[in-house]
Parts: sequence; structure tokens; C-alpha cells
Amino acid sequence: MNLWQKLAKSRKPFLALAPMEEVTDTVFRQMVAKVARPDVFFTEFTNVEGIIHAINNSPSDPSLLQRLAFTEVERPIVAQIWGKDPKNYYEAAKLIKRLRFDGVDINMGCPEKDVVKNGCCIALINNRSLAAKIIAAVKKGAGRLPVSVKTRIGLDKIVTEDWCGFLLEQKIDALTVHGRTARETSDVPAHWDEIKKVVEMRNEKLVDTVIIGNGDIKNAQEAGVRSQESGVDGVMIGRGVLESINAFSPQPATLSPQENINLLREHIKLWQKTWGDTKNFSIMKKFVKVYIKGWEGAGDLRARLFETKSLEEMAEVLRKGWDSNPR
Repeated sequence: MNLWQKLAKSRKPFLALAPMEEVTDTVFRQMVAKVARPDVFFTEFTNVEGIIHAINNSPSDPSLLQRLAFTEVERPIVAQIWGKDPKNYYEAAKLIKRLRFDGVDINMGCPEKDVVKNGCCIALINNRSLAAKIIAAVKKGAGRLPVSVKTRIGLDKIVTEDWCGFLLEQKIDALTVHGRTARETSDVPAHWDEIKKVVEMRNEKLVDTVIIGNGDIKNAQEAGVRSQESGVDGVMIGRGVLESINAFSPQPATLSPQENINLLREHIKLWQKTWGDTKNFSIMKKFVKVYIKGWEGAGDLRARLFETKSLEEMAEVLRKGWDSNPR
């Protein structure tokens, strides 16, 4: 029984942290695990061509391989990859296997214009032969690791049955469906009725693919409701965890200002320990609004934190701006 089958049998729905660019690195995943962990983590999406280049050329910029860093605390963890060349997918999958990930996921849903223009991710909806070759290459490279796909319900229009039906025929272990087209980005509510159709197709085809729904889910409570309505085995939460880092908590809970401050302090320390000066400090500022919001004075403190230029400055602002006058 593979990872996805185990998760599907363990609880319904099981919960997954979505892969998010410059957000879901090992540091943030460890923080989420500390507060309220999901049942499975995903890495940031990593380009297979970049992985191969990094391995062969040892570039001074380590950002691509940083995306594949993880700790045992984050298990089970799945590496998500994207790209265009099946040979590079094969080699990347072999690396992911050697790194002892729990699974490998193929990004066939990213709506970024430059990515789509290059024929990658959701653009593969119009290149089924290449999509099939990519899946086959990953399966071959991954060995016994389960292979999954994350996608959307269309490029310019909804074609759920056609596209997701094709993916189900590839006998992948899991399929995550974001209930929007690429053109819709996040401008319209997710079409959970379309996600339900994928579950129904899976059942009709009598395949074992685990179905994960994604789109507009803020917390575990909403995930439970959507699972009952659609029949999905699992639910993926993305932006919801940025609104509340305890989004995966089984019971609704609000962290106090002091708890949030302490978490940001811990995040800063773990960032320094993990990345040192090898990662752009400006990325760290993305996490400030995860912790600093929702109470009197939070806006002013957040503004001062945004003005900092180093981890040390950020820690000093917290010390002066909060410890001296806690609310």
C-alpha cells in the first residue's frame, strides 16, 4: 500500500499543505508542523531542467536544490517538480528517490504565463503525448515511490472530464485537482462541482487513484465540509495557512498576539540556522503578515518589520516594539 492509499484509509479527508512558490520551504513547513501539522507536506515546485543543471554545474546560486531540503519532522513529504523534457524528469525523479522523499508530484497546473508559453505545466493539457511521456519517465525514475499529479480543470475553459479523464488513464497514484482553469487564476470561486466530477469518474473507471481537492479552503473545518460534498479523499490547503498558521488544527483556535510574536521569533532563528546568508532576506518578509495581524498595533509593528534589511534588524524591532510595550 503506497503513501496515498495509506492516507486515504487513515482519515477522510486527509489534509495536505499546498506547494507555494517562495513560501513552503523547509523552514515554513517546520513552523506549520509545530503549530498544527497537515497529514502530508509538499515542497515548493522545482524545475527539473534547473535540478539537472545544478547537479552538473554546482552553481553559486543554491536556490534550486534548497527547494529539496527537508527534515524528518516534515514527513511524509512529497517533492513537486515541473518542466518539459521527460529525460530530465527521469533524472530528477531518481534524485528525489535517492533523497528519500515519500513521493514525487508533477506540476501540471501552474497558470504562470511564461511557464504556459513554454509549453509546461497546464500547457500540457494541449500536448497529451508529452504529458504521458513525462508521467512514464517519472514513474521509471521514481521506482517504488508513488507518483502523483497536480492540475487544474482547464486552460482557457473547463474541460474536466476530458483532461482529468486522460490523467486518470495514466494510472497515477494520486491526482490533486485545483477547481479553476488557468485563465480564472484565483479571480473566481473554485468549482468544487467539477472536482466532484473527477471523483465520480475515478469511481466509474474503477481505478485506485486518490483524489485531492484544492481551492478556497481556509481550514480543516471547511475541508471536512467540502470532502463530504464532493467525496474527495483529501483536501489541500494553500493560502488558508497564510491567513492562519494553525489552519490544519482539528478545532478552531486563535493564537494570541504573544504566541504569534514568539512564532515569528522562532521562524527568524530557524531561517538563520537553515539558510544563513544564502537566501534573499526579502523573502522572509512574506512571512511577517502570517504572524503579525489581527490585533491593535499589529499594523504599525508589521510596517516597521517590513522596513528592516536583515534578520538581526527584524529581531531587534520585535524586541523593542513588542517586549517594551506588549498589548
